[in-house]
Amino acid sequence: MKFRRATALLLAGIMVSGLTACGETKKESDQGEKGEKEKLVIWSWGADEEKKSRENMVEAFQKAHPEIEVEHSVIPTADHVWDQKMTAALSAGTGPDVIQMSPDYYGLYTEYYEDLTPYVEKEGVDLDSVITEGMLDPYYRPDGKLEAMPLLENVFVLAYNKDMFDEFNVEYPTADWTWDDLAEAAKKFAGGEGADATYGLVNHWIDAPLSILVKGGNAYSEDLKTCEVNSEEVKAGLDLFGDLVQSKAMPDDTAAKGLPKEQLFVSGHAAMYTLGGFETKLIAEEVGENFEWDAVPMPKVENGKNNLMYATGYAMLNTSEHKDAAWTFLKEAAYANEDMAKKTAAIGLPACKNIAETYYKDLSYGPIKNSYFLEGLDGAKLNIWGGAFAAAGDVYTQIWQSVTIDGKSAEEAMEEYYPALEKAFNEANGN
Repeated sequence: MKFRRATALLLAGIMVSGLTACGETKKESDQGEKGEKEKLVIWSWGADEEKKSRENMVEAFQKAHPEIEVEHSVIPTADHVWDQKMTAALSAGTGPDVIQMSPDYYGLYTEYYEDLTPYVEKEGVDLDSVITEGMLDPYYRPDGKLEAMPLLENVFVLAYNKDMFDEFNVEYPTADWTWDDLAEAAKKFAGGEGADATYGLVNHWIDAPLSILVKGGNAYSEDLKTCEVNSEEVKAGLDLFGDLVQSKAMPDDTAAKGLPKEQLFVSGHAAMYTLGGFETKLIAEEVGENFEWDAVPMPKVENGKNNLMYATGYAMLNTSEHKDAAWTFLKEAAYANEDMAKKTAAIGLPACKNIAETYYKDLSYGPIKNSYFLEGLDGAKLNIWGGAFAAAGDVYTQIWQSVTIDGKSAEEAMEEYYPALEKAFNEANGN
């Protein structure tokens, strides 16, 4: 990957620059022949704080570029609204100029995306010097195509209610905790019934993919070709979470539906919360002065990843008729507009390296410092069941539910569902 970018930079030195340099405005090319504004259509996804951040970021872009008329839509992802609208538009060729995407699609929609390598070459910018370290590589396809520019990443920390730990006489979590340590501590909080029940750990939508990692397992090989779910390590991770539910250290499915994860934690009914960078501000506001709390890194995993990463960026559709304006937005969302990066920093680690290492790092919400999330990047695994592997992920959800709801062992669940998962995985790879 480094070689590809170095080659691109070398080529940039011998090509005639067709785009503006970093940070400059390209107003002339974005005007119509009669001086009319060029219209740029942008689709984003998000809800709550994410939606606000997307809107604020685009407003900052509009302020910097009054010569571009922007039509921005923030589309919800719940109930597959985003998926349905996006796939229909892509197949019909009626999509926007710029569309939000994630590298965890693993190339599923790359045929619709413009290759950004020529734009970077003409820009003459060393992306490694302006993009947050480690954030760019997932946007390159194996053939060298740069299918999008990064916007942000999010990982998780283990937040905990100090008051509950004190009340139950349990020692606070540390950076040296393993998942076995967490499970042992979590069981000490199990008690009560109904509305009075207390738990050690909230139920979170990352629990199922986390179960793959917590004992050192992997879903598939690094080259994405071989399914590795049916391993002793993955089974051990599933059984760990199954035991947490059966011991009532974690809410079962019925209890989880009765009180959402956020409310379990902020109301003092759950002692620990696997907290994402995108939700920290919201949780801090809801906790307020209700109790003392803090966070530590996610529990350690021997010889494996211990965190999950959710990343997103923006791509230019190859059907766009306003590619200069689209590129201006892409580069500024990624690295060339610090006002936009500050708006993005409200819900995640921004791609703009300077803002990530200064403004973002210094932000805190309640006692939770953003530096905690920066430290979690090294051990993070990109969203496992994204994009092309969504069908396989649906089968893994059945395995997860079989263990955590039906009370089966991981061995039993794997025996029942793994053949279907492997089939879905191989179909995604064309095997």
